[in-house]
Amino acid sequence: MAASGLSPTTFSDAVVERTRARRGLRARLGRLFAVQLAVIGSATVIGIYITQLVVEDLLARRALASEADHYWQLRNASPDPPLPNTANLRGYLAVPSSTGANGDLPSPLRVEGPGFRRVHMDDGSRLVHVSDRDGKRLYLVFEADQVSDLAFYFGIVPLSIVLLLIYGLLFVAYRWSQAALSPIVRLARQLEAVDLDRVGTFEFDFAGLRRNADAEVATMLDALERFAERLTAAIERERIFTRDAGHELRTPLAVFKGSLDLLERNDQRPAHDREALARMRRTAADMESLLETLLLLARKESAAADGEPTRVKQVLLGEIQSMEAMARQRGNRVRLHGDDEVTVEAPVAVVRIVVGNLLRNAITYTENGEVDVTLMAAGIRFRDNGIGMSREELANIFEPFYRGESGRDAGKGQGLGLAIVRRLSQQYGWVLSAHSQPGQGTTVELRFA
Repeated sequence: MAASGLSPTTFSDAVVERTRARRGLRARLGRLFAVQLAVIGSATVIGIYITQLVVEDLLARRALASEADHYWQLRNASPDPPLPNTANLRGYLAVPSSTGANGDLPSPLRVEGPGFRRVHMDDGSRLVHVSDRDGKRLYLVFEADQVSDLAFYFGIVPLSIVLLLIYGLLFVAYRWSQAALSPIVRLARQLEAVDLDRVGTFEFDFAGLRRNADAEVATMLDALERFAERLTAAIERERIFTRDAGHELRTPLAVFKGSLDLLERNDQRPAHDREALARMRRTAADMESLLETLLLLARKESAAADGEPTRVKQVLLGEIQSMEAMARQRGNRVRLHGDDEVTVEAPVAVVRIVVGNLLRNAITYTENGEVDVTLMAAGIRFRDNGIGMSREELANIFEPFYRGESGRDAGKGQGLGLAIVRRLSQQYGWVLSAHSQPGQGTTVELRFA
């Protein structure tokens, strides 16, 4: 059914596209390199931390354990070998049961049992290894600062150098990738700047891109130039067809209308002949309106151009008057409400096509009812109490040639009315909204921008 109904939600929600952030290839590439740098940096920091732990704990643990075993071996060979006493390592020997009697044993070590641990004593941190043998307890104290220096020079410094090399290589790769993508980005911007509504041929200036283009980009440029030539030829064929079709279709229609004028001069014709002639006259007017609409839509550059201000009320009164006989034939009464003077920046033909299609649909799908047309400050409201539409029909009502099941018997048509109204409304930024219930009628609002 090509009735005057839209989706239950506003037409603007259906036609206004949701804006989405454009993710440029260069931006995505930059984010990719940033993620890689973050991952590599995190992995390197973790590696440095693990290296420090390995050097400070694992290597120091093994070294002190080996030093303790060496001392106990010396003690087995000699009853009183000297304790380790170097710049980084100091040894203490005590009796576990009487540690308090060992005056030379630092107090923080007296509570420590066998094992390896870090102990805070004096002015810093120390690595301490404690072992028991033959009733004696050996304390080996190692300077942790020396271990940190080893971890720094043999762990942190090499990994930092590797990290800087990786960052440098990634930066070079990023710059190379930008240089490789630069022609593609410039090409995309040039294509976006093409005005499809401009009259004439589509010519692309790719000379600047070809100078630094590689083989792949050059192939793409060649393909785009050939595509532009084919597109220009296709558009030219369409314009020629539109011009010739408009001329050829108007000629037989003018002949048909002239013949009707001659037949209507005979006032002695029976009533059924006059009714038939009136139907033929309305059909010719509909054909002329449809032809004008199709030609107007085909010439998009003309349809979208701003015209002189059009008085909507004057156009609306003309459409109501021209469809008075049609409304009377279906037993309907058309009423106009409101005295607002509304003007729009659009050609009269466009306003007449939109208003006429909405009014015609309201009359066609209403029988023995009322069609109320309200002229508001910024638009028009069409309200009928006809057959209405279901949600399923509203979902597809704007598709060309679609007619719902409930409206197939209500009137003849091709299902193009609302498709044309939607297209013209989109071009001029007008907003359509509607509500419809089966058996209760349809209300359509047309608001001008």
